[in-house]
Amino acid sequence: MATKGLDALLGATLDQQSQVYIPRLKTHFSVKALTSEELRKANDQATVPTGRGERKLDNNLFNAVLVVKGCVDPDFSNKTLIQHYEATDAADCVTKALLPGEIVKLFQTVLDLSGFGDDDELIEDAKN
Repeated sequence: MATKGLDALLGATLDQQSQVYIPRLKTHFSVKALTSEELRKANDQATVPTGRGERKLDNNLFNAVLVVKGCVDPDFSNKTLIQHYEATDAADCVTKALLPGEIVKLFQTVLDLSGFGDDDELIEDAKN
């Protein structure tokens, strides 16, 4: 006998997408949910040496890498876009092409789609 949880998992997809409007650019960006593996790779990519033989997470780099991995359109790894902003890579392109608040807006939407949404909202939905 199947349970509600099992039925939900069997009918679910990890392919979650959303549109994020960027007023300054007067356009929508398409973003997607990230998998656990993509999050792990983003964490690895944003973990940098401290100079004392240790490593720590660079939060700004992590945010930019998540935007790169979560953005379907535009593609921040596009060579023309990287050249236009004189960026060294896709994450650098994010920080040079977008304002800090725009990065946060995209970052937050990617996290929400990836299951890191507002717990208060989830509790309220469960009550109804």
